[in-house]
Parts: sequence; C-alpha cells; structure tokens
Amino acid sequence: MATVTYECPDDPDGCLRATSPGFCTRHPAAELEAVRVTAFADAPAAEPASVPIEASVATAQLNLRFRDRVLPIPPSGMDIGRECGPLADLPGMAELTQVSRQHAKVYPLNGHLYVKDADSLNHTYVDGRLVETPRRLRAGQVLRLGLDVELHVEAAEFDEFGLPL
Repeated sequence: MATVTYECPDDPDGCLRATSPGFCTRHPAAELEAVRVTAFADAPAAEPASVPIEASVATAQLNLRFRDRVLPIPPSGMDIGRECGPLADLPGMAELTQVSRQHAKVYPLNGHLYVKDADSLNHTYVDGRLVETPRRLRAGQVLRLGLDVELHVEAAEFDEFGLPL
C-alpha cells in the first residue's frame, strides 16, 4: 500500500497538502501536484527524525539559459541580478534598468527548484505571472526579471558519466 501527497505548485509552503488529486482551495486554477509517495507494508513507518525532508528527495536538475549561455544552478541556489550571480558577468547587464542589483533568488527546496523575488522594483515573473511568494520552477518555463531579461528554465543534460554537457 502507498500514500501519495499532493501540494499546490503556486505556494507549496503556504497551502494545505492533500492525499488526493484536485485543485488548491486558495488558488483555484492551480492543479495539485504529486510530490511524495510513501510505500509501506501493513502500517506506515515513521520517517527518522534525524533525516530532513530535503534529504529524502533528489533535487531537480535544472539550468537557466540566457541568450546562448547556460547558467547552472548550484546546490546551494543562487542570487540573480545585474550586480550579483552569473548575470553580473554578462556584457551589457549593468545598463539594464529594469533588473535590480539583486533581483531574485533561485534555490532548491524539498527536491524542487524555486524562485523568490528579492523585493525588486520591477518584479519577477514566471510565464508572465507575478511572483509574489516563492514559486516552483519547471523545465520549459520562462523566468522574467522586470521587462529586460528572460531566462529559460531547462532540464540539465548529462553525459554517460554523469558530467554536465
């Protein structure tokens, strides 16, 4: 027997989790996503208290792409903006007036990748929707900083030895 846990993709930490598929009660347009499967024989076994939930699920391997440059996301996450993170090294970034010095943070949590706006003046968007609370990122989405920068979220590719391509 197994138990599946579902959560809201818009605000996984702020919305209630469910044990059946459906839609979030706070975000009616958000379909709940399966995030954890717990298998057990007769009775559910308690998870050891010393194992954090982050350690029980592998973090999604995603990269950001800006123009022709791939920006790998380190396990600790990264700040992005015109004066921090990998964008700061790109030519012309200092002249982009819509991007704050420290615009947003991309970080792993519970096996998924999230973005959080860093109180930027011109906001952060995922697929055109304003990021007001931490938002989960998935391959194929577009992360926009203000009106100037579009970063494409991509699945990381690895060779047969597990090294990034």
